[in-house]
Amino acid sequence: MTFTTSGVAAAGIKATGSVSAALIGRYRPTGVPRLGSKEDRAEAYRRLLDASSRSFHYAYQFSHLQGEAGRAAHKLLLGRLPQAWEVSSELIGALHGVRLCGTVPVIAAAEGLITATGNLELNERDGVRFQQQAEAVVAAQDAFLDACREDLAYAARWWQPARRYKERRFLRAQSGR
Repeated sequence: MTFTTSGVAAAGIKATGSVSAALIGRYRPTGVPRLGSKEDRAEAYRRLLDASSRSFHYAYQFSHLQGEAGRAAHKLLLGRLPQAWEVSSELIGALHGVRLCGTVPVIAAAEGLITATGNLELNERDGVRFQQQAEAVVAAQDAFLDACREDLAYAARWWQPARRYKERRFLRAQSGR
């Protein structure tokens, strides 16, 4: 029978404890939400942006198909109606995810995005008016994205002048293209 010294035993317990603590810290069970973390908020924001983009594209396709083909497109549009319902329910679910873990400015921007998406009139005959509605959705998406960047600290803060300068230079170069 060999006995270990107390120093060796303490080192073994410490090593085992740090390894198990690291494993427990990385453990994320599938059904247990961890609200409020940066990753959870980013995932909820991304899900809402994806759902709003899908909803916007479906509305755009519906409107243009109906405008171009008229009554001949009704059978095709009726066949796509369940997909449109699925997309709208996905959009509402994503909004609830943002409401669950988002901050107040992000929630307000998300609700503005949902309102703008809901204001798209699929039966709009006037192309200019539909284009204005579509531009309002894109502006609401941009406002939501800016609120998300601010919340997740992706935007440069006032105490980061070098980062702000690089960002402005990059945006000027992008707009110049």
